[in-house]
Amino acid sequence: MLIQNGKKTNITPLIGSLAWSSNIDALGDDITFNYAYNDSPYFKQYDVIREGDIVALLNQGKVIKHYVVVQISTSGRFGKSITGFDFGWYLNKNKVVIQFKKASVSDAIRKLCDKVGIKHEIVAIPTLVTKIYKDEAVSDVIKELLDQAKQETGVTYRMEMVDQTLTIKKLTDLVINPKIKLADNTGSFPAALSASNATRTTSIDDLRNSVVVVTSEESTKVYAEASDSASIKKYGLLSENVSVDAKNKAQARNIAKNTLKDLNRIKEELTLDLLGSDEIKAGRLIDMDVDTIGAKGRYIITSANHSEANGIHRVTVQLGAS
Repeated sequence: MLIQNGKKTNITPLIGSLAWSSNIDALGDDITFNYAYNDSPYFKQYDVIREGDIVALLNQGKVIKHYVVVQISTSGRFGKSITGFDFGWYLNKNKVVIQFKKASVSDAIRKLCDKVGIKHEIVAIPTLVTKIYKDEAVSDVIKELLDQAKQETGVTYRMEMVDQTLTIKKLTDLVINPKIKLADNTGSFPAALSASNATRTTSIDDLRNSVVVVTSEESTKVYAEASDSASIKKYGLLSENVSVDAKNKAQARNIAKNTLKDLNRIKEELTLDLLGSDEIKAGRLIDMDVDTIGAKGRYIITSANHSEANGIHRVTVQLGAS
């Protein structure tokens, strides 16, 4: 659906290939599609999409997400390619100068969103922050605040745009069990059972079994240390240094412990294809059992790449250990 100045136009008949995706490392989701076009006078009436317009992706009348048209590419006389991003794009493009004095992370993020006019729905995050940010993108500041909260508490938070609202929740609250229904007269079944083209990779390349928390100032002062002797004996010493401001040194022990817990493990990655469901998106937890590659357990979706062609909705996902 194309939305221009409040007017809605169904452009589905003019859409060719369609794909949309999400990634846990990116705040915003994106959409791409081919749009019917040629330079004949007849088609001029359909050449209506412009940069800055809003397109809404719907499934059976339900809005999945709104996107801002950011780029339009025309190649030769026929066809256009449209690229859009969800409203998280504005958080990536706006920079701020802002100061926090013993503000909770949740209040700090609310203040950031209000500054750039983004609606928000944020779970309580009590970790305190005292810092000045200058000339940094709003999205980068939010990521840093959530990283600080994770270091100090061990709780992972997921931020994403739910339609036009920045939403932040605990990762543990984002478990899904998407169901697939192939036809109106058939029953539904878990999307996880449709897995195909599965691959599994395990690695110790990012494993760290010793963590040292040091001052970020011009000094060699160590605030805290944590290590796993059994892991060191098995894999050898693999260390990580974490720098913190002096004002956060009271949390150094927690930071060391939580960082070690996060890094001291074998990294596991899965890639597989599933039949499509709108519930499948980055930052969700899903239970998988794929005997062929020895993968069983709860995984986090790190990326989800959806496509629709000939009425068939598919999604390729990458998963990591939760």
